[in-house]
Amino acid sequence: MNINWSLVMKTTSVTPSHKNNSIITLPRVIIGIVILCLVFQIQKSKSVELPKYTMPEYVKQSVLERVNSHRASVHAQELTLNDSLSAEARRYCEMIAKGNLQANVASVNLNMAANSNDVEAWDNRKGIVRNVAVFESTSGSPALDAMRTWLDKNDAANNLENSNAALTGIGVVKRGNAYVICQIFAPRK
Repeated sequence: MNINWSLVMKTTSVTPSHKNNSIITLPRVIIGIVILCLVFQIQKSKSVELPKYTMPEYVKQSVLERVNSHRASVHAQELTLNDSLSAEARRYCEMIAKGNLQANVASVNLNMAANSNDVEAWDNRKGIVRNVAVFESTSGSPALDAMRTWLDKNDAANNLENSNAALTGIGVVKRGNAYVICQIFAPRK
């Protein structure tokens, strides 16, 4: 039997070169899938609106914890969070965030819009005081920034340490990078 080796060589050389020209291979498919998964994961992480520590409800709780920790350091009683005072503090923050010079904080009780003097008079009649902080968070912790703001001001620091206060309401509004935080201090009824 006579074998034509040149024909065999042509046949075998065509097959391997045909496989090498193929673009789709299993390793390339796996790498493509991994890249797509990474891209989708990055997009998913970008879609998260706010980190937990900057969400208003978390900031509110963090402010309460920081204030109570500070009060403990000066031997003042712990404050109890009050829902109706928190609702009022939130309304006050919303009015400030909207740029409205009139505060609607007394409207539930006085049935009217009130300017800042009316708010102060209403606070005095109710025996409450409030701290307000408006800022862009520089530390990454809005609660810490609010505490620093209040501790730097004598009146606000006195409110934090007020031994007559037993109840508190905290409102937090975030607009862009800015925060408006209001804390109301009131005696126990």
